Amino acid sequence: MTAATADTFQDNPSRFEVRLALAYFAIFISSGLHLPYFPLWLEFRSLSPTEISIVLSMPLFVRVIAAPLVSILADQSNDRAHILTIATILAVIVVAFYFLPFNFFGILMVSLLLAAPWTAQVPLADTIALSGVRRYGADFAKMRVWGSIAFLLASFAGGVLIQHTGEWIIPTVLLGALVAACGMSFVVPRIGKPRRLSPLSDIDMANAGRALRRPAFVTFLIATGITQASHAYGYSFSAIYWKSIGIEETVIGALWSIAVVAEVIMFTCFRRVFGRLHPARVLMIGSAVAIFRWTVFPLIVPAGLGVIGFFVVQSLHSFSFALSFLGMQKMIAMTIPEEKGGTAQGISTFFIGTSLAIVTMVSGPLYSATGIYGFYAMVALAAVGLVLANVSLKLEQREHKVV
Repeated sequence: MTAATADTFQDNPSRFEVRLALAYFAIFISSGLHLPYFPLWLEFRSLSPTEISIVLSMPLFVRVIAAPLVSILADQSNDRAHILTIATILAVIVVAFYFLPFNFFGILMVSLLLAAPWTAQVPLADTIALSGVRRYGADFAKMRVWGSIAFLLASFAGGVLIQHTGEWIIPTVLLGALVAACGMSFVVPRIGKPRRLSPLSDIDMANAGRALRRPAFVTFLIATGITQASHAYGYSFSAIYWKSIGIEETVIGALWSIAVVAEVIMFTCFRRVFGRLHPARVLMIGSAVAIFRWTVFPLIVPAGLGVIGFFVVQSLHSFSFALSFLGMQKMIAMTIPEEKGGTAQGISTFFIGTSLAIVTMVSGPLYSATGIYGFYAMVALAAVGLVLANVSLKLEQREHKVV
């Protein structure tokens, strides 16, 4: 019997938190390279802003369809870690096709094929980690923070590498990162099927479906999706904008890195600082900071604040992204039983992915028309997220007394 198989029969797998942390680290290396620099590679391949937005947004539509299906499959499988390993293998195979001399349509097809096996990896890891929280008292933030650390290191190192080699190197480093994730997926603890009677939930299996359909929960997920979608404009065009005003790739990498440093700090201190707040209140704080962040972003250059101003605004990522994300995870852990944890992750991925896909698709024409001032549309989105988070809290208060 292998060590991985033996984990299924253990109450507490050996070094559960360490092994999940290593998996998160490997999985997020590719994200730390793709999110900041893939738009630069698309521009290097002579794609227009509209074509770039299509290549970035269409895989998100695939993701919102595939992620819930993969999550439901994972809930029904003998072990979710096996599904994670299969996803990493498929991602390695598909990403190799970026080396072919495709035009816009060829690049789009590869990106669409890559979407399902790649974007399913983080929700699957999240589901396994949350099972560890429920079963063994593992600390989710302490595991997940290593994904942020990997993103930080990859985004900074990627900027240095690209400045010295050029944008052509991006598919090569993406392939290497996904190979690393594939290898590390084999060390993820095999803990077997989801258990009934989750220790962090008093909702039994008969009520699990109702828990997923609760108006407060659905409204919360929509609010989270909209707040997260307000980041789409920056994800798609911030690196292109910074390069257009003369900021070097190394500094661009540092700007992405400072955002993740702030994110890591939030993951580390979340339980101590925000642990007693209801998830909806956590999301409201994140949405409010997002409103401020996107309001200030276009004013940095006119105000003469330069790169320092961008560093300050990027540090707000700890609230606009990380805090709203952790609020979502807390909501799932509090209200959804473990046996539906994968389904809940899939549904949350659906709401976030749909919102991101729509806003990303619109971002290309918006950037062509307005440039940096398109961020004011993101202010409006974050405001909607704030309002809906408050609505979710009010709905929750009708059922339970919320502190």
